[in-house]
Amino acid sequence: MTSLASKLAPESIKKLIPYQSARRIGGSGRLWLNANELEHGVHYSDHAVDYNRYPDFLPHDIAAAYQQYCQTDNPTVAVRGADEAIDLLIRTFCQPGTDKIIISSPTYAMYEFCADAFAVETIDVPLIGANFSLNSEQIIARAPEAKIIFLCSPNNPTGNLLSRTDIVAILEGTQQDALVVVDEAYIEFELAETVVGLINKYPNLVVIRTLSKAFGLAAVRCGFILAAQDVMDYILKLIPPYPMPDCSAQIVQEALSEKGIEMAMSNTQNVVDTKQHFIAAIQNIEWIELIYPSSTNFVLIRTHQDATLFNYLKEHGVVTRNQHHEPALRNCVRITIGSPESMQEVAELINQYTISPL
Repeated sequence: MTSLASKLAPESIKKLIPYQSARRIGGSGRLWLNANELEHGVHYSDHAVDYNRYPDFLPHDIAAAYQQYCQTDNPTVAVRGADEAIDLLIRTFCQPGTDKIIISSPTYAMYEFCADAFAVETIDVPLIGANFSLNSEQIIARAPEAKIIFLCSPNNPTGNLLSRTDIVAILEGTQQDALVVVDEAYIEFELAETVVGLINKYPNLVVIRTLSKAFGLAAVRCGFILAAQDVMDYILKLIPPYPMPDCSAQIVQEALSEKGIEMAMSNTQNVVDTKQHFIAAIQNIEWIELIYPSSTNFVLIRTHQDATLFNYLKEHGVVTRNQHHEPALRNCVRITIGSPESMQEVAELINQYTISPL
């Protein structure tokens, strides 16, 4: 029986022979003269580290460490951040000018951006209700038109965790139609709600993860794709020859050690505690209409229509994210949770703000 991945993959991808880089071909020997590298490193600083050799084709040690962290044996590959994962999935399974993806706005803008850049149309099935729920019935109804469905859980920029029941319903209802990609960039803030464990049951499920948020490694650029083997086989056809620099891989390996994970989880709890204190400090302000529930390291605030919170904070040196351009997020500002000291300062500034009379 033909797998869904084989059904979705364009013929051009099926015929594609992956680039055979020196590290991908592998081999053993005494003198490595097969990759046009300098044989000896050039040290540009006092750090005696050699960077003259290309890194591994796929950093298997990192993938294995991340599988252990996720408690899964599903195929896992490291990529340069979740953004590359999004781009890679669209390029693997969608044909320009022909195929479509589904998103549920308001959500992470890179899904549509990557699709637009590759001439792939975006179908938007907006989130519904005050709690930004998935319109699962409409997503399922439109799934035959698309190759990939992108779901962000917890969602950016709204901050809410998507219903597991809705995600499962979508997985059930689209098994013959589309891949369901669940972006779990913020999952460490609700780790028990990960859907990684569903991949074995639903081979149309792909999970994207990152070390940029809770692990604090945004500058290192490391994300992961977890998927069933037949899906991963096609992804690996397009993955760059050397997706992860050695210097980044070494940092990631340390972060995924037992000690590193303990540090990340402890810091995550500190962020959650700071978030709750921040919310408590501003929740009774009259011109704040709503502070949305957050399962992330940020809060989304809806203000009175006459408030200019984003500009006010900017004038005081605090840069936040104005979400007013989103139709469903009029008068909303997204604020990342920083240190306790920073959030106390921001809370004091917000409490001092008053709406100017007309």
